[in-house]
This record gives sequence, structure tokens and C-alpha cells, in this order.
Amino acid sequence: MPACRRRWGGAGVRWSGPKRYSGLARATRRPTCRNSSRSRSVTTQPDPAGGDPPPRRIAEIAARIAAPLTHEDRFGAGPLAELRRLDPSGALAEPTLHRLLARHTFETEVGEAGFPAWALVIHALALAAPDHLSFPRREDEPPETDAEARGRFWAERSRHAQRQLGRALFEAGLSERRFSILLDATADDLRVALPRTVRFLVSAGKRLPVLAVADLVASARYPEDEWAQSVRHRIARGYYRAEATAESDTAPSSSSPGETA
Repeated sequence: MPACRRRWGGAGVRWSGPKRYSGLARATRRPTCRNSSRSRSVTTQPDPAGGDPPPRRIAEIAARIAAPLTHEDRFGAGPLAELRRLDPSGALAEPTLHRLLARHTFETEVGEAGFPAWALVIHALALAAPDHLSFPRREDEPPETDAEARGRFWAERSRHAQRQLGRALFEAGLSERRFSILLDATADDLRVALPRTVRFLVSAGKRLPVLAVADLVASARYPEDEWAQSVRHRIARGYYRAEATAESDTAPSSSSPGETA
């Protein structure tokens, strides 16, 4: 077992950034975990336009990235296949990956989570695209000018997606052992466990909750954070409540003492 392995945990904060993503460079922050493989991320670059955009939650960023993947005719079968073939532990040099991040993220948003984390999220979404992705529609969002309402909207949708992911995994037939491996996965473990789980979910005809995938990956970055614990606990509640519902539906109904069969 690696020296850095910990129980469920991670960190999540609102991410914001005044600079558009512009490519790979030296990492802005690295985990202090020993024996973990060093990986590249991005640093901030000057923004020629200037000005700070409003802060965006992880969920909102993930939804923006997912949207074009649902239109294979416009996004392109070739680029989508490239993202599906992506190795989350590899060089991460795929042009489509960088183009997608450049168009839909700011550079410090990528730096906050780490470039490999976003690459893993995008790879997972591509495995479920174009027909098995689930995320809020743009027209359902509060107006851009109402930051408070938008914060509530994305927080609520994220919590719902986390429970939805757990439920979908149970309904797809994912074993408790594999489910536990997924929830206990470190950032390095997720590079194998998450794509494998997504393929299983899609093969069962289930939809992948985009927001929950982004939150799950983010939760592995900083172990023991309260937010990260809550993400994985909600996913677990979704799984086990679905199990309880299935058991109650299949259990034979008992007759009251005074009733006849």
C-alpha cells in the first residue's frame, strides 16, 4: 500500500481565475504525499484582456466542458475518440484535451485542481459521451448577474448528482467491493478505478452524472477535507438507499394477525 493512501477525503472550493488556460507548465501546487508520481499542471499567465471573471464552482466548469461532448456531429467523432483513448497516467499531450480546456476553463481553474485531475474528468466524460451524460441544462441556470442564486443552484445540483451517481451504480449492478474501492480511491487510484467504473455504468445503459464525477475527482486532491468527505458520503448514501429500496420492493409482504391469506 502506498505511503500516501488515506481514507475517503479531499478538498473542494470555489475556483476562480482571470486567465484563460494556455497550456502545460510547472505546477502551481503539489500534494506533499510521498511516493506519489509527479505530474504536470499549469501556471497562471498574464491575461491580455484584464479583469476578473466571477468565481465558478467545480460543477459549473464540468457542465461547460461536458456540453459539447453531447453533440458528436459538431464536436467530431475523431476528437471524441481521442479523449476516450486518453491515458490518465500518460503524457496528456492530446490536442483535443488542451483545446477543450482552453475554450471552457480559466487557467487558474485548471491549476487549482491540477491538470491531470481535469484530464481524468474529461476522459471519464468522453467514455460516456455522447448519449450517457447527465448535467443541468443551460436554460435552467439562474442569470449570470445573480451570484448568490447561482451558488445555491450549483451546490444543490452537485449534491443531487452525488446521490444520483451512487444510485446509478447500484442499479447498474456494481458490486459493493468495487464500489468501496472507488470511494476509497486516492487521486492515483482513481485514474484506473474511475474509467473502469464509467465503462461499467455505460454498458448497463445508465447515465453518468457529470457534476458528481468532477466532485469525486476533486475530493481526492486534499485528503481529510470536510467537503471531500461529504461528497463521498453522499455517493455512498445514494448507493445504499437504492439497495434498501430494492430490498423492500422484493421482500414478501407480511399479513397482519387478523388477516387471511
